[in-house]
Amino acid sequence: MKGKRQTIQKGLIWEAVSQADNHPNAEQIYDAIVSKHPSISRATVYRNLNMLVDEGRVKRVRVLGGPDHFDRTLGKHYHIECSSCKKVSDVGLLEDVVISSNNIDTNGYKLESYELVFNGICPDCQKKYTADKQ
Repeated sequence: MKGKRQTIQKGLIWEAVSQADNHPNAEQIYDAIVSKHPSISRATVYRNLNMLVDEGRVKRVRVLGGPDHFDRTLGKHYHIECSSCKKVSDVGLLEDVVISSNNIDTNGYKLESYELVFNGICPDCQKKYTADKQ
C-alpha cells in the first residue's frame, strides 16, 4: 500500500489541516508546523499533502490564479474565495445545484466531476474597507 504509511511528518500535516478553521494552502500549513518543528521542509509538507489527497483524507481545493488550498471536509460542498485576502471558506447553498452532462454542454467530454468556487469579499475585508473609508 504505497503512501498509506503513517509518518510523524504526515501526522503533523494532517493535524495542521484538521485543526485549521479555514482552508489553508501549503505555505500556511508549512508556517503552522515549522514554528514548532523547525526541521520540517517545504518539500516534505508538499509531498505529504499530496499523499493525504491521494489517500482521500484531505480534499484539494483549486482556485484560479492562486495556490491550492486543503480541506478536511470531504463531502460534496462548495467554496468561496475572498477576492481581497484570498481566504477560502465553505459556502452553503439554499438549494442543491445539480450539474450533469444532461444540463450543460460538455463539448463531447464525459463529465466525471466538477469544482465550483464562488468569489466575494469576506466579512473581515468588508470591515477593513468600511473602516478605511471613515
